[in-house]
Amino acid sequence: MPNLKRCLPVLLMAMMSSGLGAAELRLSGLEDPLAANVRALLSIDDALARDPLPRPGRLRYLHRQADREIRTALEPFGYYNPELKLALHLEGPEAEWYADYRVNPGPRVLVGALRLELEGEGAQDPVMQQVLEESGLRRGEPFQHQAYSALKSALQSRASERGYYDAVFTEARVLVDPDASLADIVLVYDTGPRARIGQIHFDEVPVSEQLLRRYLPFDSGDPINTAQLVMLQRNLIDSNYFSDVEVRPLLPQRENGVVPVDIGLTPNARTLYQGGAGFGTDTGARLQIGTTRRWVNRRGHSLDSRLRLSQVKQAFNTSYQIPGEDPVTDRFALNIKLEDEQSDTIDARTYGIGGSWQKKLNGWDRRLALDWQQEAWVFEGDEQESTLLLPSVRFSKTQADDRINTRRGYSLDIGLTAAAEPLLSDTNLIQLEFGGKRVDSLGERWRLLTRAELGLTLVDSVDDLPASMRFYAGGDTSVRGYDYQSLGPTGAGGDVLGGRYLVTGSVEVDYKIRDKWRVAAFLDTGNAFDDIQADLKTGAGIGARWQSPVGPVRLDLAVPLDDSGFRIHFSLGPDL
Repeated sequence: MPNLKRCLPVLLMAMMSSGLGAAELRLSGLEDPLAANVRALLSIDDALARDPLPRPGRLRYLHRQADREIRTALEPFGYYNPELKLALHLEGPEAEWYADYRVNPGPRVLVGALRLELEGEGAQDPVMQQVLEESGLRRGEPFQHQAYSALKSALQSRASERGYYDAVFTEARVLVDPDASLADIVLVYDTGPRARIGQIHFDEVPVSEQLLRRYLPFDSGDPINTAQLVMLQRNLIDSNYFSDVEVRPLLPQRENGVVPVDIGLTPNARTLYQGGAGFGTDTGARLQIGTTRRWVNRRGHSLDSRLRLSQVKQAFNTSYQIPGEDPVTDRFALNIKLEDEQSDTIDARTYGIGGSWQKKLNGWDRRLALDWQQEAWVFEGDEQESTLLLPSVRFSKTQADDRINTRRGYSLDIGLTAAAEPLLSDTNLIQLEFGGKRVDSLGERWRLLTRAELGLTLVDSVDDLPASMRFYAGGDTSVRGYDYQSLGPTGAGGDVLGGRYLVTGSVEVDYKIRDKWRVAAFLDTGNAFDDIQADLKTGAGIGARWQSPVGPVRLDLAVPLDDSGFRIHFSLGPDL
């Protein structure tokens, strides 16, 4: 028989350990975020949540640490003199442990004397001064240590961005008087001199250094600004000449505050070949092939050619592009287009040549163009031809939190085109187009998508208007529930001839059911017409959305409310 005296302590410890079944921390007197921070720092809170519980000796040790931990947790919020009533209990028939912590945070410490100063060259820098102004530290306001620490970090970060590489804090202290509930703050930051851009060196690449220097947002002798260095890197990547760009300020070679800048460039392949196939209910099966000559010569000219084939339209477009004075925002182009469209509505062939100038202005993409166009078309057996010289201007803008998977954003497109008989044209016309889209978030899973399109043509007779410049409605991106370009004025034989005016609108709501899947309901309305008394057609339906790497894939079932039947619509691409 085992020795009873030897086994008894072991049995008692096992019974005590197994009896620590239920445990909790009862914290009162605080609300979030104070309560959350206290619980996060309390070691005993984590211990009481374990299964099995730690031994009683360990719990009592953690209880003794609670006073210090609670005070530490409250200090960042400006509470330096709390009243604490802390107790650890073991009660009940099953020896239940619980910690009863009652906390009165006491008066909040306010900012007393406040001295925030910049010294050195940065004292005259409005960007550095703005950091102090936005700090959130104000005399008489509640003191938060987090705001003080954030100000120190912001000053150091902004100083590094702006080339104050010798900046130091000459004074940095917070003196807290818990009895008076006041915190005196002194923060003096000496930025020293600001570094300047020295010699700028580019790697040898197939395009000229003269062109590359037109991308520079700075010059030798300018103050260093990290944001401008990052902008240069992004702009050179966007130029399409390079697969990799590194903009390196050579800080170890800094002399007398001057820093040389080395720009490492890895050229892209000179020619890009592209191809793709797809399907849309408007176009049927489609195929696209193209080539891009990223640089034709050392001046950075480029050549882009595209052949697009579908069941209703064949098109060949080529564009010879020339960088402008500011190649980031300016670009000239010489364009050639050949199109042959044979849908249920249009039978037309178009040939055109022209030039354009694209420039970015205050967030808008502006395109000025002059195109010569010859078109032949057939409506109800009647063949017509026209020759037009078309000056045009177009403004477009897109802003979105994510261009591929948009939660919030909008796009606008406004165009004006004209022609005149004295200027190598068969007719006089003015055409105005407007298109707008918007995406709004309605919570965690809901989105509202709206769309509107307006068109207006001033012309003596719609018969003189080429088929490609007439307005039509119906289809995947117009009024769903109706066939592609099936809405508009009709001729004596019932064929849709297109109109001089266009109005369409759409409201859609979708709901996220899984990570990449959404369901949608929509209502579209609109028509193309020749007079103000328009007969708007309306379609409604439901759809499914799958978020692909290139934008949503949409499958819609739409019903025309002014007609019978239904139509399936399939499309792919970003919402904006």
